[in-house]
Amino acid sequence: MLVLNRALGWLSATYLGGLPVDRIATVVSVLLSYLLAHLFRRIPPTNPSARHLFSIISTVLLFGLVQEQYLGLVHLTVGALVIYALMRFLRGSLMPKAVFLVAMLHMSYSQLRRQWGEQASEDKQISFDYTGAQMVFVIKVTSLAFCLFDGQQLKKGATLSAYQVKNAIAADSAPSLLEYLGYVFFFPGFAVGPSFEMSAYRRMISFDSTAHRRQLNTRAYSTLLVGLFWMVVYVVYNPAFTFLHLTTSEFKYKGIVAKAVYLCTTGVVVRAAYYTAWKMSEGACILAGLGFDGFDEAGSVRWMDISNVHISSVELGTSIRELIDGWNIGTNTWLRHHVYLRIMANTQSAKHVPQSSSTAATVMTFLVSAWWHGFYPGYYLTFVIAALVSSAARTLRRNLNPLVVQTNSPNAKLAYNLAGWALSKYTLDFAVSPFMVLTLPLSVSAWRNNYFSVPIAVVLIHLTFNVLGGGQLIRTHLAAKRASAKI
Repeated sequence: MLVLNRALGWLSATYLGGLPVDRIATVVSVLLSYLLAHLFRRIPPTNPSARHLFSIISTVLLFGLVQEQYLGLVHLTVGALVIYALMRFLRGSLMPKAVFLVAMLHMSYSQLRRQWGEQASEDKQISFDYTGAQMVFVIKVTSLAFCLFDGQQLKKGATLSAYQVKNAIAADSAPSLLEYLGYVFFFPGFAVGPSFEMSAYRRMISFDSTAHRRQLNTRAYSTLLVGLFWMVVYVVYNPAFTFLHLTTSEFKYKGIVAKAVYLCTTGVVVRAAYYTAWKMSEGACILAGLGFDGFDEAGSVRWMDISNVHISSVELGTSIRELIDGWNIGTNTWLRHHVYLRIMANTQSAKHVPQSSSTAATVMTFLVSAWWHGFYPGYYLTFVIAALVSSAARTLRRNLNPLVVQTNSPNAKLAYNLAGWALSKYTLDFAVSPFMVLTLPLSVSAWRNNYFSVPIAVVLIHLTFNVLGGGQLIRTHLAAKRASAKI
């Protein structure tokens, strides 16, 4: 809409410091979805077709007219119809594999097309287009394909995980085209997520929220307030804190402490943009009823966690594992249940999986995650260093935790946790800098200006504990302490 676009441009130039119009349009679209969510809830759950249709039309209005992603709507509509046909006419394990391949290849085309366009532009900045929505779309359709396959396997008496059993879809309850499109084009989370299984969508569609309006409104708008807070943080501080500044000569000549403070502050500010989008979208989904998980024995509503990020875990976590587990939860869930564990399912039970099988599954999962994100070299540098850092962090904690526990000192535990928080935060922000600057030269420059500190630390940890016998020395020391304590 030309008029809306001009209005957003004026708003950006006058009050928002030149924030890109496409980002403002995304926020406006999400805010409008709150109004639409109230209307959605007024449709009786006894008329599911009307709810599906309302969701589809709302997405067309928000993503098309407000965000002006007309090409994206065409791509995702055609992709959705092709994938639905694959689900209907293919059988057995071929079906989810075909859906996975087609969805990923289609997304790869879109990502490469976007990347080439950005590289050819003057500012070479990453822009908001339909590929973000397509990433959510891929998670949804591939998850649905595997859930349909699980329904076939369950009928045959196959042993499935609790997650698979809960979300399996029997052949006689496969979604109609209208229900499928309503699920894929669910309006509050279409552009930025969260992703969710078809079973969660069906529970929402059947949920009569009349008696729970206040509870839904409170949960939804408190989540919106969190998103708005982080939006203010981003708008106010983003001009002064960017990962591109890590590559400049000005940053290069800062002191080591100043560099570390700037890097970690930049990480918080840049993540604020993700917190804004994810929390605002999450609130709109909650308002529509997503997250309803049935009733307990007392008749109270059960709610499932649909959050895509646990901010406290990311910002206050004392270990790399805690930080990673709290970030992009929907994608992590998809990778675990529909990639990693399905590869592992071809081996023996979890207690007897050969190490080679586990390693191969981990590598394959890493490759799928990298592929899903796109093709900028910075993405792959971040994933490689993240894998190495995770391994080094496990080694470090496995060897240092017993020493801290053995001291039985609250002060030692506090110091240990504070050090874990500071080092984890620094490591996270160092690792994601290539993800934000994208190109190989800029990524290397950002790491060089930070002394390649994290890769060097990873090497030193490996040498100390796995090559030079540091771990064995600690275990010997602890054994001697326990022995002397018994005497």
